Amino acid sequence: MPALQPSTDQIRAFARDTHTGPILMINLLRFKPRAEYQPEDPEHGEDISGREAYARYGAALAAFSDDETIGLEMIGGGAVQRFLIGDGDWYAVMLVRYPSRQHFLNMIGDPRYTKAHRHRDAGLLHQDLIETRPATQTEAGHRS
Repeated sequence: MPALQPSTDQIRAFARDTHTGPILMINLLRFKPRAEYQPEDPEHGEDISGREAYARYGAALAAFSDDETIGLEMIGGGAVQRFLIGDGDWYAVMLVRYPSRQHFLNMIGDPRYTKAHRHRDAGLLHQDLIETRPATQTEAGHRS
């Protein structure tokens, strides 16, 4: 089901999880055709694509890679070219690493994140955000 924000139950379960190591967040993204800024946003009325608005959000988050309390590391991603198995309606995929779930929670509580979030809201139609954990060599070989 299309979503833009985690439910209360999802964020509560995420925060209570006892795993303290690194996490990887898989972002599956679909953009609005045109950005929709709110009347109170400085960008209100700009004629840009949803993808361009979301890129502003991404640029603002890039600053968090130098903040040790957040430690965001963009692993990779890009525009979806095609589906080789299955199908979907995703426009882009991103993989982001955080040193721990607490680092992620620090980010979403940071005032800079709150300020940048308007670009995400303006550009994003819906998203799936999937938490994973880096697999060890042993685990990677035993999963199907």
